[in-house]
This record gives sequence, structure tokens and C-alpha cells, in this order.
Amino acid sequence: MKSRTTCCRDLEKWLEPDTFRALGEPSRAALLMLLAGTPGPRTVGELAAELPIDVSVVSRHLKVLKDVGVVTAERRGKEVRYRLACGDLVHMLRNLADALESCCPTAAIDLVVQR
Repeated sequence: MKSRTTCCRDLEKWLEPDTFRALGEPSRAALLMLLAGTPGPRTVGELAAELPIDVSVVSRHLKVLKDVGVVTAERRGKEVRYRLACGDLVHMLRNLADALESCCPTAAIDLVVQR
């Protein structure tokens, strides 16, 4: 079993406040949902057309999501196409869950009992 100090360090590594702030904002969450439901990359304009917010605001939200690593951007000529970095997001969330279970063994037991 890991020591409490090691557990806290592991947990702290995956509890990035900037990431959770980025994910917790409703417009950014809506953007993530749109990107998750799209098989390919989308432009700012395409995304803005499906949301009740201005293109410039969508662009700023995408930058925040890109900065925390949950969205990737690919330039094609004058266009920038955005895509959900699904693998990276899953990796971060899975590691966070593992770190929580490691630090809080009763949480893993509670989870099993609830199922």
C-alpha cells in the first residue's frame, strides 16, 4: 500500500485546477459535447453556428480548452480545425480515478457496494 504522502502527490498530479475550471464552464462543456459528437474536426464558425454565443467567444473558449490539453487544433490554410483530444482526456480522468482509489481505499469499497 502506498504511503499517504505518495498518494497525495499522485492525486495532486491529476487534480489540475486549470483543467477543472476549463471543463466546468457551461459554454466550454457545450463545446466539448459538440466535439465529442462529431467524427471529424470542426472550425470555430461551424461550432459557433450551433451555440448561442458569438464566434469570438467560441474562439476564446477553444483556446482555453486547447491550453489545458483537451482539444487539439490543426491549421489547414486559413482555417483552424478543432477536435476533442479524447484519448488525453480519458487518460487524465482514468489516472485521477486511480489516484483517488489509491488514496481513499474506502471510496473503492463504497463504489463496489453501491453497484
